[in-house]
Amino acid sequence: MTGTHPARPISELRFLVAGAYVLDCLISTPRLPAWGDDLRADAMRTVPGGKALNQAVTLAHLGAQVAAVGCVGTDVVGEAIRSALRAEGIDVSTMAAIPEAPTPVCVVYTRADGENAMVWRVPDALNVTAGHLITAVKTSGPGDALLVTFESPDQAAGIITAASDQGIRVILNPAPLPSDPAVIKAIPWEHVDMLVPNEAEARALLTGHSAAHGPAEHLADAVADALGVRTVCATLAEHGCVLRIDGSTNAYPAPPADVIDVTGASDAFTAVLCAHLIAGTSPADAVHQAQAAAALTISRPGAYEALPTATELHQQAMGLPNCSI
Repeated sequence: MTGTHPARPISELRFLVAGAYVLDCLISTPRLPAWGDDLRADAMRTVPGGKALNQAVTLAHLGAQVAAVGCVGTDVVGEAIRSALRAEGIDVSTMAAIPEAPTPVCVVYTRADGENAMVWRVPDALNVTAGHLITAVKTSGPGDALLVTFESPDQAAGIITAASDQGIRVILNPAPLPSDPAVIKAIPWEHVDMLVPNEAEARALLTGHSAAHGPAEHLADAVADALGVRTVCATLAEHGCVLRIDGSTNAYPAPPADVIDVTGASDAFTAVLCAHLIAGTSPADAVHQAQAAAALTISRPGAYEALPTATELHQQAMGLPNCSI
C-alpha cells in the first residue's frame, strides 16, 4: 500500500466507511450476566456506535475527509447518530434513512478487567449493500479507499467488488466473524488491498489450511499467501501485531497500556494504520501510530467516547520524521 502512490497529507485523503452505524448501550458489570440473573450494573450509558462509525470518527479526527456509507432508521435514534457524525465533520449525505426500520442498538457488557461481550443485530432492511456504495459515490464522489467490515456479512463481497470496479482501494476489517463460513469463501480476495484481522479472525480466514493452527506470529504471512492479499496486518492483542507488505514481514510488540475497556481498540487501530499507510507513512511509523491510538482507546471506558481526539492524534503524529497530518 506504500510505494506505489506518492506521499500525501492525510487531510487530502478521502475515505468511504461502510458498515454499521448504531446506538451502543454500554453496561459495566462485575461479571457477565447469566440467564435468570438480577444483576445490578456499575454503570450504564448510550452513545453512537458500530465498528464503521468508530473507524469513520477516528479517520475524521486524523483530519481525513470521510463519508459514512450505511443505513439508519428515520427514528429519533437514527437522527441522533446522523447528528453526531455531522458534528464530527463526516459526510452523511451518503447514508440511507430507511422508513419504518428501527435503528439498531448494540448492547455491550464490560467487566472491570476490560474484557467485554456484545449482543447485537442489524436488521436486514438496514444492511449496507453495493447499491448504497454506488449511490454514495454518485452523491459525493469516489474516495481514496473504502473501509468495510463484516457487519453486513452477506453484502460484503458485493460491496468490495463495487468499490474495486470504481477504482477505490479496499481495506477489510473482517469483524465480527460471520457465523456462516460461506461469507468468507465468497469474498473476492483479489479486490482486497489490505486486510486487518485479529488472531481469531485470521485463523477463521485460514479454515482448511494447515496454517490455521500454526504460531500466531506466522498468521499474517499465512493469510497473505493463502488469499493473495498484498498487505495483511494481524493484530495479536497484548503481543502486538505482525505486518506483511509485499512479502516483507515485521513484528511489532505492543506498547505498555492500562487496560480499562478494549471495545473500540481494533477500530482505532485499523483506521489509523490504513490512513497512515495510504498517506505514505513508513510501515513502522504507521504501526506505531496505530498502536498508540489503540493504547489510548483501551485506557478509557467505552468506544466512541474513548477514541483518540484530534489533538491527541496530531500530537502523536508530530513525532514522525515527516508529519503527514
